[in-house]
This record gives sequence, C-alpha cells and structure tokens, in this order.
Amino acid sequence: MNENIRWYRSLYLGEGARDKKHILNKLEGGLHPRLYLLVLPSNRSNVLELLPQPVLSQAHYKKIPLYVVGAAWTKREAMELAGRIVMDAYRITGKTDVAAYLGDDFLEHPEMSDGKLYREWEPRTGEAGKDKDVM
Repeated sequence: MNENIRWYRSLYLGEGARDKKHILNKLEGGLHPRLYLLVLPSNRSNVLELLPQPVLSQAHYKKIPLYVVGAAWTKREAMELAGRIVMDAYRITGKTDVAAYLGDDFLEHPEMSDGKLYREWEPRTGEAGKDKDVM
C-alpha cells in the first residue's frame, strides 16, 4: 500500500464498501479496478478526486501524499459519495470547500475500533421486518 496515504478519521464509505478491513485488504492485495478512493485534490480548482485503486501503483502516486476521505466499489457509487461529501460540507459550512470542512483529522493508519464508522450506511428495519438502507 502507498506509504503516503493518510486516512480521514471518519472515512466515508459507499453502500457497497461497508467494511473498512475489507477495503484495506483489497488495497494491499493487488489490483481492483472497481475500487475507488475519494481523495482531497492535488490542486485547488477541484473539490475531490476519484481515483481507481490501480492508479495507486503508478510512480507519481507513490511520491505524493494522498488524503483519503472515502471509498466506494464502483465509479457510480464513488460519484454519489462525492456528492454526499460536498453536500455535507455545504450544509455545515455554507461552502463547497471539502478540505476546510474536514479539517486535519487524518491518520497514518485507519482506526479499526469495531469496523463500524458513523458515516456508513446503516440498515434500518422497515415494515414487515424488511431491511431498508438509509444514510
């Protein structure tokens, strides 16, 4: 895994990426083109960058620090998650500056308290005992 990766303490996870341990195992275990990481941009003209996991093996990405704020299993899910992050930033700060909203709450190694994060999708029991996904 890229030694320059810093992880947002309250990592955003897409619906298909509920388990942080599974994500980390996939990052260390080879190429997974469906896995996307959402990172703070390398330039100020972008809000977020969506990186497919295989690009992390390129020399360029091994040299620069990456601040991972989220993970998703498909490009579509990554785009939806990026929208959610930007909307959270706007709702709280009135601006779309995600970096300012998240602050400097990044860790060298992700926390693994119980594999659960407060920003995950959580199943909710609906009518007749059926589970419904909610954010």
